[in-house]
Amino acid sequence: MHILDDKGLSGIVKRFLDIVFIGGIGIFIALPYVIKWYLGKLYEGTTEKYWFLLPFLYITGFLALMIVNELRRIFGTLNKRNPFTMSNVKSLKRIAAASFAISAAYIVKIFLFNSFLTIILAMVFIIAGLFCIILAEVFRQAVIVKEENDLTI
Repeated sequence: MHILDDKGLSGIVKRFLDIVFIGGIGIFIALPYVIKWYLGKLYEGTTEKYWFLLPFLYITGFLALMIVNELRRIFGTLNKRNPFTMSNVKSLKRIAAASFAISAAYIVKIFLFNSFLTIILAMVFIIAGLFCIILAEVFRQAVIVKEENDLTI
């Protein structure tokens, strides 16, 4: 099985990310109704949590959709067998920024509506942001080496 190809593993992941992105947009649009339904099941009616959760999930949901979209772009270049481009470096930096923003939102949530999962998600997104910054630098250096190689006869 091929790894980097439209018909390989990276192509399968790209198609999965496309489905996640489309589903995420659907959830994003239906968010007010989904939250009311969910809180209604938990608390037999909506509460003040609705007015916190709605903007919180809109902000973090938008950032998560941004991350998925950037991953789709990266996998698009992987499928073309051209991963070492500056566009991937920029995508990784945008993913890092979005991860840190999501982490900041969850840190705020710790003080308002804390749960064990909230703490874990804040830590996961901090680690993801740091990982993406490091990976962006590795890709940037690979782009420089590739460009130097392309200029060498």
